[in-house]
Amino acid sequence: MHILLFGGFLGSGKTTTILQVARQITEARQETVAIIENEIGDAGVDDKLFQGSGIQVRPLFGGCVCCQITSDLVTAVNEIYQTINPDWLVVEMTGLAIPGNIVELVNKYCSAFATFKTVTIVDGGRWTELKEVLEPLVVAQVEKSDLVIVNKSDIAGPDLKTTVADIKALVGQVPVLTASATVPLSLTLLKEVFQIE
Repeated sequence: MHILLFGGFLGSGKTTTILQVARQITEARQETVAIIENEIGDAGVDDKLFQGSGIQVRPLFGGCVCCQITSDLVTAVNEIYQTINPDWLVVEMTGLAIPGNIVELVNKYCSAFATFKTVTIVDGGRWTELKEVLEPLVVAQVEKSDLVIVNKSDIAGPDLKTTVADIKALVGQVPVLTASATVPLSLTLLKEVFQIE
């Protein structure tokens, strides 16, 4: 089972990107995908969208993002591996989570995966603004990623080049790609980045 963990601030386009990737995996590769949605609050906003796509969803709600939900996530990963055993498990973290912290927990308490990679989605039009207000959070979200996708590049305007350069300075050799609703992410690019056959 390959795990792709998607992080990124609220409204960055994680759900849309996840659905694009899941559709490409199921249609182009003919492989199975399970999705865990990790959301704050009593009810998920995006779980109905996922259910309408025909892709299996395991929503996780409530509690502390760093403690209770992450321990539930470890349980969910192990349970999905034992009961469904999909080719791919896609995890959507809440917009307030730091993917690097989740990776440490899953690596420590799970052995049910062949590869485990993190993808952080950044809103290309709001990066500068969010960094000014929430710098510790948004910087921590990209710093330990295996791939950063600067999303909404079609509406980011002239700030796009600055945003990409700023993120590249933070992540070093980590690939930084751009995507939008009109130019969706290619599964081939994900394959090349993650070296998954």
